[in-house]
Amino acid sequence: MTYRRGFGGLGRAALPSMTLLRELTDRIVLDTVFERAPITRAEIAQTTGISKPTVSEAVRRLEGAGLLLPAGAQTGRQGRVGTYYKVAADAGFVLAVALNSTEVRLTAADLFGTPFHETAAPPAGSGRPEDAAEQLRTMVREALAHGGDARGPLLAVGLSLANPVDPETSAVVALPETPHPAGLFRPRSALAGVTDAPLLVENDINLAALAERWHGAAREAASCAYVHIGAGMGMGLVIGDELVRGARGMAGEIGYLGGSPDRAGDRHGFARAVAEGFATVGEPGLGGAAAVEAARTILDRAAGGDAAAQAVVAREGRTIGEAVAAVCAVVDPELVLLGGPIGGHPALLEPVRDTVTDLAPLPPHVRTGTLAEHASLQGALTQAIHRARTDLWSRANS
Repeated sequence: MTYRRGFGGLGRAALPSMTLLRELTDRIVLDTVFERAPITRAEIAQTTGISKPTVSEAVRRLEGAGLLLPAGAQTGRQGRVGTYYKVAADAGFVLAVALNSTEVRLTAADLFGTPFHETAAPPAGSGRPEDAAEQLRTMVREALAHGGDARGPLLAVGLSLANPVDPETSAVVALPETPHPAGLFRPRSALAGVTDAPLLVENDINLAALAERWHGAAREAASCAYVHIGAGMGMGLVIGDELVRGARGMAGEIGYLGGSPDRAGDRHGFARAVAEGFATVGEPGLGGAAAVEAARTILDRAAGGDAAAQAVVAREGRTIGEAVAAVCAVVDPELVLLGGPIGGHPALLEPVRDTVTDLAPLPPHVRTGTLAEHASLQGALTQAIHRARTDLWSRANS
C-alpha cells in the first residue's frame, strides 16, 4: 500500500485509517491460519510479510474473538518456543446443496471444506416446485442436527440450481421448457424459519465453471468457458475469478442458440439438435435422465469401436463444436472445458476439438473438465466457505 504525504486535510485523507489496516491484517492472518494451520505467529509473519508484533496483535484479537485456539507448542528447535494456532472447532460450518432434475445432494462441511455429513436422494414428489422446496427444508434440518453445538453455528448455505438465477435478486428465473421445473421455487422463502444463515443461490453450470477455475482444470487459465451437455445445456464463463452472469442471469444459455423460424416457438435450436442427433441410435422420444443414459450408451459403444455409434458421435461432436466456435468468436476464452454427464464423456473430446480447430478464428485449448458430476456442488461449497470466512473476519472486527 502506498502512503502519500500532503498538506492539511489532503494528506490525512490519503492515508488509510488504522481501523482499516487492523481489519486487513486480521483477515490476512485468519486466511493464513485457514490455509496452513497449525502455524506459529513467527511462521505467519514469514509467510505474509507482516511484522511479528503486528501478527501477534492480530492473533490476540482473533483468539479473543474465539476464532483461533492454541494447538500445542513448537518442538525440536532451540531458542524461544512458539505456539501453534488453529481455527476453533466451534467456529462454525457450512452447507452446500445441488438440485437438478435427477438428484438432490447435500454436503455439510467445516470451514476447511472437510465434509462431516453427506446425503443424496432422487427429487421428491412429482416434480413440483413445492415438493423441491419441502425436500430442501428437510435435508437442511437433518444437516443442522448433525452439526450440533460442538461445531458452532451454520454460517452459510450454498445452493446450486439447474435454472438461471438473477444476479441482483438471487431469484430463480423461469424459462420456457426448462429442464428443471421443480427448481422454480423461492429458495429464501423455502428456508425461512429453518436457518437465517446467508443463502448463496447460483446456477449449477456457473458454479461448475467456478469450481473448475478454483480447483480443477482451469486453475492456470486466465479465462475459461465451461460447456455443460446433459439433460440441460449451458455454459459458464469465468474471466480471471469473475463469473460473467449477464444483466438477468442469462449469460451462457447456449441451448437457445440456432432456434428455427420454421418451427413455431422453437427457441432451443442447439439443444434440440444435440438431443435429436443422439436419438438416431438410441431410443427416440426419451427425455430427461433416460435421454442422458441413452446418449451415454451411444458414447460407450463408440469408445468400444462400434462404427454406427462412432458416426453419431462424430456428428454430435461437430454440432457441439460449431456452438463452441461461435462462443469463441464472441468471448475468445483461453480454455474451453467440456463437462456434464454427456459433455464430459471422453469420446466427445476429439470431434469437438477438431471442429473448434477448423472453425474458431484463433482456437482455444479444448479439454474435458476434471471435477466430473459433482463440480456444481463443489462450487457451491467453495462459495459458502468463502462467505463464512469473510463473515468470521468481520465478526472479529465488529
